[in-house]
Amino acid sequence: MSDIKNPAPFYSLKEASKELNRLLKVDYYDSKKLLSMALVYDLKLYIFAKGWEGVAYYSEDMTPEYDERTDVDKFGGYTDIHLRHDETIETIVNAILNSFLSKGCLLQIPLEAIKILTLEKKCNFDSNISNFLNLLDIADSFTANPPNYFLELFKRESPYPPIINHLYHSKIDIDVVKSLVDIMIYGIQLKSISQYMTLNDFVEPKETAHITIDGNSTDLLLQIINRTDILITHYQLSRIIDGVLVIREKEQSTFEDLITQQTSKKPQGKSQAKIEAQVAARAIALHLWKNDKERKIKIGSMCQQVWNTLCETEHREQLPDKVESLKDWIRDIAPAYAKLGGRQKEY
Repeated sequence: MSDIKNPAPFYSLKEASKELNRLLKVDYYDSKKLLSMALVYDLKLYIFAKGWEGVAYYSEDMTPEYDERTDVDKFGGYTDIHLRHDETIETIVNAILNSFLSKGCLLQIPLEAIKILTLEKKCNFDSNISNFLNLLDIADSFTANPPNYFLELFKRESPYPPIINHLYHSKIDIDVVKSLVDIMIYGIQLKSISQYMTLNDFVEPKETAHITIDGNSTDLLLQIINRTDILITHYQLSRIIDGVLVIREKEQSTFEDLITQQTSKKPQGKSQAKIEAQVAARAIALHLWKNDKERKIKIGSMCQQVWNTLCETEHREQLPDKVESLKDWIRDIAPAYAKLGGRQKEY
């Protein structure tokens, strides 16, 4: 990588193609070829975001001691303690996210956007694609294993980012902060109204559309991602040059695929009764989530519904000791929104 002219944290696909052709002494690479490679290999691509606002989709791991103290069953259901937990995680995670978006960061684009951009020069990110995958601090564009920014800033005693200091004494439960083990970000959604971006929410690139919402016509700005907006970091470019890209694993895109995969293999060390109970639990969860049109059923609530249903069947003797232990049975078929920490956001 020392041979790259004027090394930078990130490059446009056109700039990256020029460097690849020069260094590898070929006339092969262009923007579309790099997009196609990202469909096949584990190549991460980004856009630059600054001055935007968003919300993060996440799940959290807490210490075993904390989980024991806040067991929902001990409190007879969801209480103010659990509400403070959700508010603490949600407040800090989104404060950290918007701190990065305010100063400028890279947002990783998902495979769905890459697929569209290999065929077209632009895509409407909000209506065609729901979420960015994660963020990258520009300072870490040369880094192989960037830190989990959300976890690092969450666990720092001081100083917190200014926005967190502002919220610290109002919504933050210190016990939750001290008991956090890990934060996993599943996606980042930029703020919107309905399925459309408003003038105040976004900077370029944007496009005006005349649409009708609930019978009222209005002009709104759609967030358009152009092929020329796609960026590749210095580290990702180095992986192409060094020939260390890895072919992506086959995607499991539907709940049915996951159910079939699970039931086609008999787990070792389990009784047939246990296997049948787990298959029944997954079938119930699958049915309820597929019919959850308002996308409100979180994984914890689903565990309770599955538990209540199976208690009335021949599978009740195979149920684990705790309701939340059912998460291990159904986690891999849960849709992304069901794994989000806190309450479901409204738009």
